[in-house]
Amino acid sequence: MKTKLIVNPASARGAIQRRWHEIQATLRAEDFAFDAGLTERRGHATELARAALDAGFDLIVSVGGDGTMNEVLNGMFTADGKPINPNAALGVISSGTGSDFSRTAGLPREMLASARHLAHATETRAIDVGEMIFHADGTETRRYFANVAGMGFDAEVIERLERGGKRGGGTLPYYTTLITTISSYRNKDVAAQIDDQHIQGRMNSIVVCNGKYFGGGMMIGPNAALDDARFDVIVLGDFGTLEVILNTPRLYNGTILAHPKVSEYRGKTVTVEPKQRMLIEADGELIGPGPATFRIHPGALRLRV
Repeated sequence: MKTKLIVNPASARGAIQRRWHEIQATLRAEDFAFDAGLTERRGHATELARAALDAGFDLIVSVGGDGTMNEVLNGMFTADGKPINPNAALGVISSGTGSDFSRTAGLPREMLASARHLAHATETRAIDVGEMIFHADGTETRRYFANVAGMGFDAEVIERLERGGKRGGGTLPYYTTLITTISSYRNKDVAAQIDDQHIQGRMNSIVVCNGKYFGGGMMIGPNAALDDARFDVIVLGDFGTLEVILNTPRLYNGTILAHPKVSEYRGKTVTVEPKQRMLIEADGELIGPGPATFRIHPGALRLRV
């Protein structure tokens, strides 16, 4: 395959830039041929991925964190949800920080191990892709995600991370920011439709899972699978501040579904209409405020494994 690496040097708080020479050396030692482009700004990875596909590359590799992967993914699809090249595949060299998509997909998370794995990978796996439809500056906008999208508390944590300059910082910055966000966060009044099931009430978050993990290792969707043609939708109800703190360990050990204020649904289409401002995140990237509709595209992406 003709391979393009799309490298985010700022990922993992600059670790990719510092170790880029090691990643290149590892790939070359495995006789892995590639071309590379480095991102210069937010959204640039999407542009580079689309340009690479137009130039005939058929393995597009994200080198960075989940946010970089999300941007690359969005460069591989048209505005109406069709792959630009159905035969092209996505590869991942993880930054080694949060790496929630790699956790879900069973791929190595350490940078050099991830690079060596990619160099020897010969199989592809068809996985589902999530689509979000929302409004940005009054215009209907579509965005794609491979792992997890959420509305509510998790998105506010990411907003605060970005304000503090800790975007892409990994598990510890996410957890510490989560703790500082709790005291100011207010749950939302939400109406949601999951296929033909209607729910409403006071909610902390609605998390739309294609994969299992978010937030640097939190197992929010323990029953989710990347290739089952449906979302696992996790609704966190009217949690108080102390309840969030006391139940955070449940997110890491995968037992959050046992809590009486947590509900699990499954569906192919999810519509979320909040009565208050409720932010959206996808693959750890802050998207903007809701409302939003989420749709599954079964088997739409080929992942190099």
